[in-house]
Amino acid sequence: MSIVATEQSSSGRTAAGSWSLSVAASRWTALVLFALAVIQQSLGHHNADNSWLFTVAEKVLAGERPYVDVLETNPPASFILYMPAAMIARMLHLSTEFIVSTTMFAMTAGCAVFAARVLRAAGLLPRAEEGFLLVAATFVLLNLPSFNFAEREHIALVWILPMLAVHAARMAGERPSARALIVAGLLAGMAMSIKPHFALAIGLSFLGVLNARRSFALVLSIENLVAAAVALVYGAVVVLFFPDFFKALPAIVDAYVPLRQPWRVLLGEPWFLLNMVLLAAAGLIGGRACLCPRVLPLLGASLGFTGAYFWQGKGWMNHELPSVSLICLAIALLVAPMLAELRASGVSTAWRAARPATLFVALPAALCAPLLFGAIIQWTMAEEHDGLAAIMRRHAPAHPTMMALSPQLTAGFPLVRQLDGAWVGRSQRLWLTVSARMLLDANRGDEAYRARLRAYVAEDTDDFLADVRARQPDVILVDRDARVTQAIRDIPALSASLEDYVETETADDLAVWIRRN
Repeated sequence: MSIVATEQSSSGRTAAGSWSLSVAASRWTALVLFALAVIQQSLGHHNADNSWLFTVAEKVLAGERPYVDVLETNPPASFILYMPAAMIARMLHLSTEFIVSTTMFAMTAGCAVFAARVLRAAGLLPRAEEGFLLVAATFVLLNLPSFNFAEREHIALVWILPMLAVHAARMAGERPSARALIVAGLLAGMAMSIKPHFALAIGLSFLGVLNARRSFALVLSIENLVAAAVALVYGAVVVLFFPDFFKALPAIVDAYVPLRQPWRVLLGEPWFLLNMVLLAAAGLIGGRACLCPRVLPLLGASLGFTGAYFWQGKGWMNHELPSVSLICLAIALLVAPMLAELRASGVSTAWRAARPATLFVALPAALCAPLLFGAIIQWTMAEEHDGLAAIMRRHAPAHPTMMALSPQLTAGFPLVRQLDGAWVGRSQRLWLTVSARMLLDANRGDEAYRARLRAYVAEDTDDFLADVRARQPDVILVDRDARVTQAIRDIPALSASLEDYVETETADDLAVWIRRN
């Protein structure tokens, strides 16, 4: 009886294992993950960064001058990215958010399929592994980003996939088609144009090609020349069409760039720690397989994005998203052969190899990574500042015009867009004043530098008062942050900006001040 029971139990486990492998490799599973990603984005909302840049794109399309009528701390690519979507949205009478999300899904699918075709043509994508990798790629590229969906880092991640596939093919001794090389170069150049730091990801990936092929002539390969040309064209566009950026640049360099998190904070952020754990796990799982053509470019690009994370020094989760995503894709490529062998033969040695990687790396990463990147915010439809929208609906008029005295971008965004209001301030927050005063309080730099900081504060606060008086916003959101409170006490222009307003209610340290008339 015990022998029969044991055999039945073993047979049951075998059937369950076979079913699990079939699910993990099924196109239906990928379709379900795609549907969940759509639901996730439909329930949630775009984050403050995206919401502000959508607003900038819309204002520029309406004729406002960037860096003069609307002030942005990033180069023009940051809002140029979203201008096509904003234009389509205006033509179709839809929201920019909807068009951006829709095009992001389509763009991700297109780049992933293109990269897969390059790998398949180079013999680096066995058909037996395609199902597993389709499921993994769908999850990593669409589900994992969560609250960072369609962020600049998410877009850059998707755009460099074809270039990483080209690097893999070249490492394997194959030369992709001219069309593939040109497309990969175009997209990589566009990714580098978003932020120059992203060149680190492409550069470190390319080092693997140079090491494998031992030919420096590849530096002048088609894809690299095309990428460089795109970056140069973008630079020319900025010089010719956005000269005001260079007028705003000194204030950005003096007051925004120097504000960095301490190293202990950057090294202790959970998304960075997850990245390091996954990198170590990839090494343990793959060993020398990490140096194979289809894995090494991903690892190199991941390290490059981590370099960009430290270069920027802000410690924000979107800055580490591409690095974590690429490590997850690398682990999927390392595990896929084991799972494919197990599915084909059921050999116990294959399961012994796959089990630790699957149970102790892949599954925990699948559960933890989306949570770290804001999945709960999306699924629960959480507000940035709980209760603030309800206060606005109680006290503010419909479609309110708004400004904010706050160091936080989340004070007004995405709230103003959710209320179908209008942002009438030139700046999205009081970033220049707060940043400059923090550097002054820290006694940074010489006297000439400090004089520039004081001039920025005076100009910024005078501009804020001028915007309030000229545009008469219905609402000013005032942060109870000690830096803002002190600035209002110290700077007459800021206190004068509130003369015609009355405080109503406060949510999460943000007070809603309504215009009296």
